[in-house]
Amino acid sequence: MTQRAGFVSRMGAFVVDAAIVSVALATTVSILRGAADTLRRFAPPIDLGGLVLGLTPVLIAIYLVAFWALLGQTPGKWLLGVKVVAVGGGPIGLRRSLVRLVGYVVSAIPCYVGFLWILGPQRRAWHDRLSGTEVVYVATRRRAAREQLGARPLRELPA
Repeated sequence: MTQRAGFVSRMGAFVVDAAIVSVALATTVSILRGAADTLRRFAPPIDLGGLVLGLTPVLIAIYLVAFWALLGQTPGKWLLGVKVVAVGGGPIGLRRSLVRLVGYVVSAIPCYVGFLWILGPQRRAWHDRLSGTEVVYVATRRRAAREQLGARPLRELPA
């Protein structure tokens, strides 16, 4: 049975993802503003950087839903060794990813209280409950090999 991830692991993954999105958006805005300054005399003045900043919530939603639906984990979750799965295991797909995103908003509305449910014994926040998902630790190859070796009697261990 896989163990559900706790608050610290999930918060760490959130911080990593927030840093990735922030750097990507800041870089994109900087490049677009530089290009706009360079091309100002050839094209009408359109603030593409401002447009990107205005679309930030949509871009973050696409980032989260795409990673959850395709891989089950964002780069932050991958780095911290956790993954979003359907309750009982298995991929969550696009529909659950979208419901999970709506659940994120619902969890955040009352002063982020919905996220504090991760501290409970089930380690599932409101968005996990709404979407039928759970965040579990992913066994690394090294840990899986160590557990497999630990299960063998000593006489069968390689020399």
